[in-house]
Amino acid sequence: MEKRISLNGKWHFKEIGMDVWYEGQVPGCVQLDLIKLGKLQDPYYRMNEIEFHKLEDKEWVYKKEFTLSTEHLNEYDAVKLVFEGVDTFADVYLNGVYLGKTQNMFIPYEFDIKGVIREGINILEVYFKSITKTVKLMEKVSPVKLEWSGDSGRPYVRKAQYLFGWDWGPRIVQVGLWRGVYIRLVKHAEIKNPYFYTEKIENDKAYVVVSADIERYVRGDFEAEVELIEKDISIIKTRTKVEKDRIDLRIKVDNPKLWYPNGLGDQHLYEIKIRLFSGAEILDEKSFRSGIRTIRLIREKDEEGESFIFEINGVRVFAKGANWIPADNLLPRLSKEGYYEYIRLAKEANMNMLRIWGGGIYEDRAFYEACDEMGIMVWQDFMYACAEYPDQFEWFQKLAEEEAEKVILSLRNHPSIVLWCGNNENNWGFHSWWNKGDPKYLGNYIYKEILPKVCAKLDPSRPYWVSSPYGGEDPNSETEGDRHQWSVWSGWVDYEEYKKDNGRFISEFGFQAMPDWKTVLSYTAPEDRKILSPVMISHNKMVEGMERLIRFMVGRLGFPKDLKSFVYLSQFNQAEAIKTGVEHWRSRKFKTAGTLYWQLNDCWPVASWSAVDYYKRKKALYYYSKRFYAEILPYIEEEGDGVTAYGVSDLPYDKEVEVVVKVFKLNGEKVAEKRLKARLIANDVTKIAHYSFEDLNIGYRVKEMPIAIPGCTLPVEKNGELLNSVVYVEIITDDTVYENYKVFGKFRDLDLAKPKIDYEVRENKIILRTDVPAFGVFIETEDDMELSDNCLNMMPDKKYEVSYSGKLKEIKIFDITQLIANI
Repeated sequence: MEKRISLNGKWHFKEIGMDVWYEGQVPGCVQLDLIKLGKLQDPYYRMNEIEFHKLEDKEWVYKKEFTLSTEHLNEYDAVKLVFEGVDTFADVYLNGVYLGKTQNMFIPYEFDIKGVIREGINILEVYFKSITKTVKLMEKVSPVKLEWSGDSGRPYVRKAQYLFGWDWGPRIVQVGLWRGVYIRLVKHAEIKNPYFYTEKIENDKAYVVVSADIERYVRGDFEAEVELIEKDISIIKTRTKVEKDRIDLRIKVDNPKLWYPNGLGDQHLYEIKIRLFSGAEILDEKSFRSGIRTIRLIREKDEEGESFIFEINGVRVFAKGANWIPADNLLPRLSKEGYYEYIRLAKEANMNMLRIWGGGIYEDRAFYEACDEMGIMVWQDFMYACAEYPDQFEWFQKLAEEEAEKVILSLRNHPSIVLWCGNNENNWGFHSWWNKGDPKYLGNYIYKEILPKVCAKLDPSRPYWVSSPYGGEDPNSETEGDRHQWSVWSGWVDYEEYKKDNGRFISEFGFQAMPDWKTVLSYTAPEDRKILSPVMISHNKMVEGMERLIRFMVGRLGFPKDLKSFVYLSQFNQAEAIKTGVEHWRSRKFKTAGTLYWQLNDCWPVASWSAVDYYKRKKALYYYSKRFYAEILPYIEEEGDGVTAYGVSDLPYDKEVEVVVKVFKLNGEKVAEKRLKARLIANDVTKIAHYSFEDLNIGYRVKEMPIAIPGCTLPVEKNGELLNSVVYVEIITDDTVYENYKVFGKFRDLDLAKPKIDYEVRENKIILRTDVPAFGVFIETEDDMELSDNCLNMMPDKKYEVSYSGKLKEIKIFDITQLIANI
């Protein structure tokens, strides 16, 4: 049986060339240790990040003294020193003996120390080289020049690329033992690389495979016992002989309980136990959880090109979710509880998929376990992003292959992972940015040769995809594969353009907003609190990010009254933008089969594309996500002489519903109401009804409005009654009302009336009512209070209930009319 001795906790460290040792922490990093010692200030406050740039050329050593007894050395056949994560270039010494080097942040390193470790005191030292000096030298001597964003030589190092700075994160080149360190003691033999996957499900039977490798230190005949356990009840137990140091079993499971994504079914997980026997003696035991499920990526030709649909257990799934980036620039601060909180937020926003972006990290085990338990499918990129990589060199090919093998072996038992993807945007870059076509190398050898072979060998349970985006002659095609939609926002195009995009799976698209107002206060001093102050610009890492926020806000809403108004208006504008895209693409189900907006989370307090800011404070987009990702989505589209109401359903069965359509003038006068019964088709889009403007008592009066045409702006006659109207649609099921609305112009062009919003507090609920249509109604609480909803769009004379947790103190309620300057 294996025994582990943790070496985590207190270490000592110093800068190489200096005499003074300081106390440090493992897991950790130099930056966190210096902050704790008071030698560095919070890098997230104002522009303190600059001080962290000055550390990059320094080198460090970490030292740990520990004691081992004689039994540890004599009773075990193997003694291994394991580093779960070393960031990045380091030399390892034990008792003055050189054990080896590390050069990949993403993988564990294991050293055989049986002949080096000794009874009593042992000294372990890890010498860290400067990452930036090392990669700049590698770049300088390389005969091949690579294209990428930045000046650090980052493609030469297997390190989280975002740590060199990205358009949503600071440059903090972390150095240290960022994951745990321990000693493994093994007797006789051990089970390695256990694997459980589903070959097929048919006729209420699942056919699963259980396998593992055996590493032995003694001779003899071994047997293995495999047990499947469901909720502490053993349902299958079987034995097999170990042949050629391998376990391979195919097992039939009757009436299996399947793993489904959030919203489609339950997330049943089985415990799989593998025991290794020599006669009656148990030599080793490994236990892990996994699920029974099948995954297929449906790519079939149709009238628009080729589909890109995820199918789980034979059911087509529209992917609803977001992209995930590392949740901190100082990674050791992340905790299991923090990961579970993020995944809970995703689930409660009705998401069923997160894409782990290829410029970050292969996430902590807790991330995947939370996704397994809560039904969040994971699109897993390999860690290559927005750069050409030096894979024409054999040393880099070996690094890439070793990384892929270790990553797949460590993650393949998680049923939540539904796709391996080679990289982020590099094949798009070959085609559209760097004019390299479809090269043999520059990373392409990894994506098209190494990764697919390793995936096929080690994990036949899920598909591999070359890149994101990928598909078609243009890797960012609308007609096949997945697509990144960045003409909106990054290309300075307004979000109405989303409605013209018919991509088959939108795996990235986004629109920025400021973080929560309390978060803005946390990283600024009073003198910084101006829209275009240096600190404010530094906390929006996109080039001209603040200018874009201003441009789109003024274009859609008007000018803000002050900085706080700017914060809330930016959030409303972001939410409206992503809502526009998601509703369009969901209405095309399954011509478009997924929307993953950029991004769920942040790695520091910043103005960005996130729905939840660094402190897990929810932006307006988060609350909108609950609505536009709901299992039933009412959707109104202006078509011809009126509007059409649609119902998008993710339910696996047909559903009888009641539909109510109401029309109000913006002064609160109700001019029409229609009620009807409808049957929503299972997992499809249903056209419910079409009403002409005449049917809805929306008349016509001339209002002259300027519109842009090629080359100039001209006044035209618009229907002023449309600009003074809002159409609401409700789809009512047994216990839930799903609501949506439609206005007929930009908010700055509407005849908005200032609402009178009344509220009362009753039994942990805030109950609100408005006299006129009210948009972007924010509830601001004194503390970080958990609210069930926010940024409401309210129909007159209807009660809206918002639940809260904790003790409610002072609250403020306001809508966009109170934030827009009348100039």
